[in-house]
Amino acid sequence: MKAANRDFTREVNLFNILNSIRSAGMISRVEIAEKTGQSRSSVTNITALLIKQGLIYEAKGESSSARGRRRIMLKLNPEATYTVGVKIAAFRLSFAVVDFIGQVKSTLSIPFRVEERSEQSLADVIEDGILHCVDDAGLKLEDLSGCGLAIPGFVDSATGTCYWSPIKSGPSHIRKLLAQRLNTDVYLENDANSFTVASQWFGLGKGINNFLVVTIEEGIGMGIVVDSKIYQGSTGIGAELGHMIVVPDGEPCRCGKMGCLEAYTADSGLLQQARKLLSARRTFDFDPDTLTIEDVTRMAQGGDRGLRKLFNQSGELLARSIGGLIQIFNPERLIITGEGVRAGDLLFKPMNKAIKKYLNKEQGSATQILIQEWNDHDWAQGAAGFVLNEIYKSPLDKIHRTS
Repeated sequence: MKAANRDFTREVNLFNILNSIRSAGMISRVEIAEKTGQSRSSVTNITALLIKQGLIYEAKGESSSARGRRRIMLKLNPEATYTVGVKIAAFRLSFAVVDFIGQVKSTLSIPFRVEERSEQSLADVIEDGILHCVDDAGLKLEDLSGCGLAIPGFVDSATGTCYWSPIKSGPSHIRKLLAQRLNTDVYLENDANSFTVASQWFGLGKGINNFLVVTIEEGIGMGIVVDSKIYQGSTGIGAELGHMIVVPDGEPCRCGKMGCLEAYTADSGLLQQARKLLSARRTFDFDPDTLTIEDVTRMAQGGDRGLRKLFNQSGELLARSIGGLIQIFNPERLIITGEGVRAGDLLFKPMNKAIKKYLNKEQGSATQILIQEWNDHDWAQGAAGFVLNEIYKSPLDKIHRTS
């Protein structure tokens, strides 16, 4: 075998072993050999290298659940490296520093109106936020292996290109600006894809080979995992559920089309419809333009019939869209999350009722639909998790993305 082929094979074997340890949390060398199909001698040699590099360690005194002699177990070293994630939203920047196994070490949230500021100004604030978060975690900038930026819109992560975003007009050069300032690898990714990777690593998608994520906030995002790999499309901008047309010639969407799901179910779409509804009321005694989605949600929960009808329509259209996804992908699990889950039964009661119309019994029973409560820093953790995924990535995946 040529030296180049031997090196490549060894790198693939190393990835498989490291990934097996990550997936299991704690595993013996014998179990790794059984799981990966590698010889015990190969596993012994590679794990010795990983221990020497400080990526894993032996958990002495612990054993597997297998019968027989106690085995020395292997674990990832949380302190092997650290990454930072940044979520760029319309009115807020969120930060999270995580260790090698995805544990959050520090977080930060800063109010910031992205559309009103230059990219240089955005880079300044992100750099300051990262430095603060790193210091708060008791680390130094050189301890980071990379930075992940999560942004809504059409993003090709392979090239770090943002083709379009509802929160920032024109092409984004923020990745290059930060890479120069931080002197580390910086990755730009769609926010829903970042969160999906994090779900696969340490969230509700862990251990699930086929699952979908639908995010509801200012927009509607989606992540797809098929056979344990995230699917992004031929140019990296697939899975745009929010911009599927659900009402032909319907309400205008921020993307320029009419009748997108986002125009009815996203926070931005619901807010626009609520403002139009309330503006038409003679008895409405304050400026609809000052309304927030939180105001609208509280009023609907308080019994406002018109607003409740809007949420009911939103849930119906969400059910129709999700029903289509389940029929196409047949996922084991579908996770709905994001700030929009604040609506609770206003949105999900009509969704759960309507979805039965769009699926037969077999299709419906095959997929578990979970509503995940939202934390402000989940997006940033997802962006950091995306960097971890890049660090772990198999050579086979790297070749596929660059060929």
